[in-house]
Amino acid sequence: MGNTQTLYTHLHNTAELAKSFESEFSSVAYIAGIMHDVGKSAEAFQKYLMSDNGKRGSVVHAKQGAFLIDDISEVTSNTLTKEILELTISKHHGDLPDCISGSSINGISTFFDDFSAENKAKVDYSYEEIKEKIGELDLQISDNFQAGNTDVDNFLQQLKEIKNPNSRFFFIGLFAKYVFSRLVDADRLDAGNFAEKKEYLPRELDWNVFLTRFEKSMDKFVRSHQQELPINNVRNNVFEQCAQASDRETGIYKLSVPTGGGKTLASLNFALRHALKHKKKHIIYVIPYLSITSQTSQVFRDVLDIRDGEDTLLEHYSSVSDDDLSGKEEQKRRLAAERWDSPIIVTTMVQFLETAMSSRGTKLRKFHNMADSVIIFDEIQALPTNTINLFNEVVSFLSNVLHSTIVLCSATQPLLEKTHRNNLLLSAHPDLVKLTSYDLKPFKRTKALVSSVEKSSEEFADFAFEKAQENGGCLVIVNLRSKACEIYQILERRNTNNDFELVHLSTSMCGKHRKDCLKQIQETLESRQHGPLICVSTQLIEAGVDLSFPCVIRAMAGLDSIMQAAGRCNRNGESAEPKSVYVFPMKDERGIDGLKDIAYGKEITDQLIREYPHEDLLSEHLLHEYYERFLERLQPSEASSVMDYPLCDSTDSIYAYNLLSFNKRDRCRYFNRMERKMKREYPHVCAQAFKTVSDNFHVIPRVQLNVVVPYGQSDVLLSELCEDHSPSQYKRLQKLQDYTVSLFDKEYQKLSANNAIYKVDDELDVYALSKDYYNEHYGVVMDAELSPIFM
Repeated sequence: MGNTQTLYTHLHNTAELAKSFESEFSSVAYIAGIMHDVGKSAEAFQKYLMSDNGKRGSVVHAKQGAFLIDDISEVTSNTLTKEILELTISKHHGDLPDCISGSSINGISTFFDDFSAENKAKVDYSYEEIKEKIGELDLQISDNFQAGNTDVDNFLQQLKEIKNPNSRFFFIGLFAKYVFSRLVDADRLDAGNFAEKKEYLPRELDWNVFLTRFEKSMDKFVRSHQQELPINNVRNNVFEQCAQASDRETGIYKLSVPTGGGKTLASLNFALRHALKHKKKHIIYVIPYLSITSQTSQVFRDVLDIRDGEDTLLEHYSSVSDDDLSGKEEQKRRLAAERWDSPIIVTTMVQFLETAMSSRGTKLRKFHNMADSVIIFDEIQALPTNTINLFNEVVSFLSNVLHSTIVLCSATQPLLEKTHRNNLLLSAHPDLVKLTSYDLKPFKRTKALVSSVEKSSEEFADFAFEKAQENGGCLVIVNLRSKACEIYQILERRNTNNDFELVHLSTSMCGKHRKDCLKQIQETLESRQHGPLICVSTQLIEAGVDLSFPCVIRAMAGLDSIMQAAGRCNRNGESAEPKSVYVFPMKDERGIDGLKDIAYGKEITDQLIREYPHEDLLSEHLLHEYYERFLERLQPSEASSVMDYPLCDSTDSIYAYNLLSFNKRDRCRYFNRMERKMKREYPHVCAQAFKTVSDNFHVIPRVQLNVVVPYGQSDVLLSELCEDHSPSQYKRLQKLQDYTVSLFDKEYQKLSANNAIYKVDDELDVYALSKDYYNEHYGVVMDAELSPIFM
């Protein structure tokens, strides 16, 4: 029938696609593809397929291919090949499972128990019938298995270079996800191509085209910035050193450049040239904050001359909207976001980490497209501390096994390689750029003036107002949203003559509100037409925001935060003399104890100030010392630490790192089953708790509710959402993400008690905030009297 694809064709197409994605490990991907749907040859499945009323999933078809692998692998010695194929084939429609599950009360079992002779004999699987029919499918199971086995043997040879035993098991889990990713992508791609009656054509990529466009844009940029400022000379030096470093071999590198040193364009220069030389498939740019993703994407579009309608750059983060996309275009973009097959991808750390930690096929589908790429992590100092060891393993695997080059960018480079696990496999000479003390002189644009005397919000505001009058403007950065709002309100009362334009920034405001404020700040700072400016912000302004203030005041925090704050002062060397960055501890920072990274950082910075009273707080030596102490604080003497991502806060904490590596906890549970006669060592290689970690891993702490706030066009979008239940709802939901604020439990409870939250759409489960509880300056407020929400 014209609308029916034969099973033979689908299996062979899927296998060829899985094989074609990357040249390495192609055989193990091929056998996963050719075996994944053999269960569909059963008569029961054929009847279900031709029936209009069959319940989806009612006829099992995924396990039978794994049964065949289990049978054929009995004659081989490589258990890992068998286990990876059983995991990926049997679960290709859902989630990778926990390899060990159950409890002492209900009995502990393993995922691999499913492949017992007793289970294979169950009527539901029609296994004997399938074995009789597979000859018609030309599977060549034995030969293909042996070829896949060779791939896994080669992977195991690479593991011998990994000294840390836990890292080896972590890599095994990631390798299983990688094979799973290739299978899931190939299966869905073939099904989609058949449905749309089109042939899959891999993208032809020529990095020369992008490099030519880039060089042309850089020539224009240089001609328009002819002034001989010392800082421009150093930026050019950084740019050229990155070009020269692009010849280096695949590895993990650092790009450490002071704030304002031009690392965005310098890192892109490296990436384009490195991708061209080493034939990399993608350039993936990973950014920590949504607030700077769109501006980075626009920079790339401008310098690479990527025109509207070109699909060479994919923006994949939660606030991207599809305003002008038709149904087919929208579907195409969604597929691109699932697959990550575009040459250049701009995404967030949330997307990157939650993909790598996921067990879901939909999320992991893009994982294999991180292979053989250049992956740049901007503002790496913003990496959440509880994910450090997970991150280290993932990027080390991507580089050492999947041949991706990793670049860690920061003005305040953290010592990620110094964790107790020693699991960031940096290249032998990791620094892409070396700057001399002479090079660094133009970046000496600020001086830190530190006091140990605490200031109240009133005193902070008074000091800011005074310094703004002296300098013609000021940036104030504090640790808590509540303090930002307090200080802003006090400054409003001080600013009776409208001497200053006042702007407030915090995550109490929706994304669109913050973008508008940042644009307003930029225009005011550049034009000076609206008078001097005072901005009061939380730390969200510290990374990646290209703003320059004549004076900065920072509440005491971690030294990395203070240095990032200093990077917003005299950024372009507008003043030949260094400008002042004032640092004070703040009184009554209620709520900071719940923000442990900030609390630890503040405490360690205070120690350094006392111990090194005569040393420049912004020196490289003190930053190194700060990170050494910060990491030491996070990793006590026991085997696990905060950096291993605790899944709960109990004294018997469970760590994601342990569950994804050797998983001693579950192996011991298996050994200590209640029936003593059953006591035996866990007999399998894979013990990873894939699904448990996936279900409990969140880069951003889970919130009680996301609410649409009354700002800008949100009311129009909400009205359209309720009136129109067509497929275009997806577009509106995407656009509304830029008008949402995340509420934590206490905030949600109080606003609910005030009847400030209402449900907009039952079907889509969309909630909104009443207009009396959103202020044009502060964002969400807890009551109509404008009390700020607390962080």
